[in-house]
Amino acid sequence: MKRTSTPRRHRTAIAAALACAAALGTVATATGAQAAAPQHTAKADTPYVINHVGEENADKGKAERKPESLVLSEFTSAGDLHWKQWDNKKAVATGDVTGMWCLETCQDKPLKGTITLSDPKTVHGKKVYSSFTVKLAGGNGAYDSEDLKGKHPLATS
Repeated sequence: MKRTSTPRRHRTAIAAALACAAALGTVATATGAQAAAPQHTAKADTPYVINHVGEENADKGKAERKPESLVLSEFTSAGDLHWKQWDNKKAVATGDVTGMWCLETCQDKPLKGTITLSDPKTVHGKKVYSSFTVKLAGGNGAYDSEDLKGKHPLATS
């Protein structure tokens, strides 16, 4: 009987261990890739908002979901937005609100408020919110602005 350096039993055990390690490596790589991939909570049919933040988007706007900053109208914008809801009917965020109507008081210290986007419609094949409301945390106070009174149209293109 011929002796080999590694008995068949050991070779089988080594092969099984290598196969197991390869399988675990594949699972770990797939799991790591899923964890590293950004998690998108919006469904494909969830509306966008047309955002005019920044010079590159000022004229044409950019379709976004859950933006950090948002131009609501030519008079009002919002920043540091924390989205509480974003679904097929409406989107709700809290954040900092500024506008032409409060430049002397809110330019350096933005007002806290709640922004609600609503009334989705399809424009150029893309579903977008078409209305907004703004509610300041402490009420409107001395601020007399149309944007703070009820629902208003939101740019859709």
